[in-house]
Amino acid sequence: MVNNVPFSGHNGKSAANVAGHVLRPGESARGHYSYGVAGDYFRAMGFSLRAGRFLTVDDSRRSERVCVVDEDFARYYWPNASAIGQRLWDGSEAGKDAEAFTVVGVVGGVKQAGLTEDEAQGAIYYPYAFRIDASFFVGARTSLPPESLGLGLQKVVRQIDPDIPVNDLRSMETRIADSLVARRSPALLAGLFSCIALLLTAVGTYGVLSYAVARRRREIGLRMALGAQPGQIRSQFFYLSLRLLAGGTALGFIGAWLTGQAMQAVLFHVPALNLAILAGAMCVMGLVSLAACLLPSHRAARISPMDALAEE
Repeated sequence: MVNNVPFSGHNGKSAANVAGHVLRPGESARGHYSYGVAGDYFRAMGFSLRAGRFLTVDDSRRSERVCVVDEDFARYYWPNASAIGQRLWDGSEAGKDAEAFTVVGVVGGVKQAGLTEDEAQGAIYYPYAFRIDASFFVGARTSLPPESLGLGLQKVVRQIDPDIPVNDLRSMETRIADSLVARRSPALLAGLFSCIALLLTAVGTYGVLSYAVARRRREIGLRMALGAQPGQIRSQFFYLSLRLLAGGTALGFIGAWLTGQAMQAVLFHVPALNLAILAGAMCVMGLVSLAACLLPSHRAARISPMDALAEE
């Protein structure tokens, strides 16, 4: 049980006063994600233990106050020392010694508000008895579909007390997916525009080469009348298409790099310029462009010298 979970949409930040930490001039108390946990919360959520131990049910019943911090919190306040045994107070001011919490464990850092969090805020986990809230979350790990287990838990709670509201039943995978909705829409739009750009590339390449063939019909007719072979005419326009493709690929590479740099802020653990993806895109564009070049090249090779000269 916990009074807040990652990706819940609630901030859940509060200040903590760490023993021995002196604020620099102009520095204010740092806000950290704060949770009150009970039961086997850490194992249910899949936390990794870095040092010390997890909180237990007995920690809420003891007079001695203990807490667990994540590695981001520990790294910020004790970069060159162990966090185990350090003391802190819940709040921006130091209280009595009996009100201090002793750190008994360090867990791995967890993304709290979103996958794209750049600055590690740090988190503190108190025994639930010291962080009681009006609402709380129940976390469960199961091999069953999470949605079916959620409905079962909802029925059990209603059997105990039908007046207790039970809502926001979602798996962590669903919470993470929901947090990416705002970023998924631009990605879908970018994919749609990419497909349109691919279509325009094929149509544009075909149009340019067809125009080049139409403008040079008389020249082609004269060359073929003087003994040029259809294969030579086909190769001429095919090499023209290759030059267009090479120039467009170079400009596209530069544009892809600039676009990737501009989109870096909305990417999560994805490089701005992935060479494998870029090579795949270049191959697709090349195949589409070459396919668009074949028809005009083939048409140029089939021009009749008599017809071309008669048009003039």
